[in-house]
Amino acid sequence: MSRIFYIIEGSMLAYSLAKKLLLMGNDVYYISKDKESLEMLDGLKVNFPKLELVREDPTDIKWIENLDLNRKVEAIIVISSDDSLNFVVSWLLRQYYENIKIIALVNAMENEVIFKGINVETLSPTLWMEKLIESSILHEDITDFFNPYVEKLSILELVMNEHDKALGKRLKELKLPENSIIAVIVRKNGDILVPQGETIINTEDRLIILGLKEEVDKVRDILK
Repeated sequence: MSRIFYIIEGSMLAYSLAKKLLLMGNDVYYISKDKESLEMLDGLKVNFPKLELVREDPTDIKWIENLDLNRKVEAIIVISSDDSLNFVVSWLLRQYYENIKIIALVNAMENEVIFKGINVETLSPTLWMEKLIESSILHEDITDFFNPYVEKLSILELVMNEHDKALGKRLKELKLPENSIIAVIVRKNGDILVPQGETIINTEDRLIILGLKEEVDKVRDILK
C-alpha cells in the first residue's frame, strides 16, 4: 500500500527526495511558490504519475486550513534553504494539525531543540538559534530574521518587568491563546532556552512569542 508524503519547497533536495519516495511506490505532493523548482520536478511526472505539483505559498494560512489530509499522510517534509521559512511553515502546520508528522530541514545541531519544542522532527539542525543569539547580543529586532514572513504571523518580543502579570508564573499557568507560543526565553545573564510548561518567568526575561496577528493584544494583556 502506497503512503502519502508532502514535500514543501526545496529544489535539488526536493527533486532527489521526491524521486526516491516515488520509486518506492509512494504518492508525493510537492508544494512550492517557486516556478523554477516546480518546472524541475515536473520532469519526474513522465515516469511517476503519482507526483502532484502544487504552486502555492506554504505560509498562506488559507492554504494550510484547506489542506486535504483526509487520507493518511505519512509526513510533511519542509526542506527549503531558508531556515526561517522552514520554522514558520512548520509552526503554522502544527497549529492546525497536531497529529501529523512534520520534518524540517535545519542547519545547526545545537538548535534542534527549537523545532522539537513545537513537536517537529529535524533532518539536520539550523542557524536559527545562532541568528537569535546574534540578535540578542546586538539588541536588534527579532522580526528582521523572519522577514518577509512577519506579514503571516506576529513575532512579539517582550521584556519582563517587576510589575508584569506573568512574573513568577509557570508557562502552563499563563493560558495563552491556542495559536500562540513562547518560543524562546533569553535570560538576563544571556542564557537562551526553549521553555517548557514548568519554566518560570523571571524579571528581565526577554520573551520571543509567535502567534497569529489577531491574538497579539490578548497575549500582551496576559503577560504584561
